[in-house]
Amino acid sequence: MKSYLKIIAILFLPLAFVVLYANSPVQIPPPGWKLSKIKAPLLIPESPTLSSSEKGKSPSVQPKKTVRRQVPSRKTEDVKTTENQLDTASQRILFFGDSMVEGLLRRMNSYAFANGHKMTNVVWYGSTTEIWALTDTLRYFINKVEPTFAMISLGANEQFIKDVEGRELFIREIVHELGNIPFVWIGVPAWKEDTGINELTQRIVGADRYFDSRSLTLQRGSDRRHPTFSAASNWMDTVAVWMSSPATAHPIRMNKPAPETKHSFKTYALQPIIF
Repeated sequence: MKSYLKIIAILFLPLAFVVLYANSPVQIPPPGWKLSKIKAPLLIPESPTLSSSEKGKSPSVQPKKTVRRQVPSRKTEDVKTTENQLDTASQRILFFGDSMVEGLLRRMNSYAFANGHKMTNVVWYGSTTEIWALTDTLRYFINKVEPTFAMISLGANEQFIKDVEGRELFIREIVHELGNIPFVWIGVPAWKEDTGINELTQRIVGADRYFDSRSLTLQRGSDRRHPTFSAASNWMDTVAVWMSSPATAHPIRMNKPAPETKHSFKTYALQPIIF
């Protein structure tokens, strides 16, 4: 056993000397030797130092992106009807909503191209005001597109809900999310009498931002709900006249393109989601 201890001592003592000497503040060269110190790592790491402006602050940690978020309890003020002059500038338009957008965007893309606007279309199949209000999808596309104008087509999947007043907070949240971005909300071309979603939306966003489509007679597709593409084109023509008129809060340039004019812009198709 003693022989093992001697071997350990013989191996350990030189190592200990080197470590201690490397971390010592003085030079102790043996006679005839010239030793240079190396930057040996400390056995106990130093604590990081903070500048005076950083003291007392917690480290910055980026939160994970959430799918849902709380809808604020406060209400935005109802928009008052005003008459504005035509805005002739080119717009970056964000057009979002449910499957009704799919029929409208084809003709709207032609209007945008003819009038120098840029379009980004988001068709979220099966979506409702609730889904758009409780997810960060709208905020994502606002940050991505930085629109100067927005178009909305929502309500088709809420035509016959019983608790229509419960949608008020969702509609207000969408308006709140848009902030100062001018917008128009295109109402549902109802195929049957609804339970009040059209009246509720118009009351909240204002008559000068809401196009009531219920009076239009449109040819329907095989599902008897969605207008045919030809009918949707006529629908968009009617909306475009209104969008450029003093009856809207923020009229924009919407000169009618030639019937054969076709142009496509970026379109995002989102699949249905169930809460």
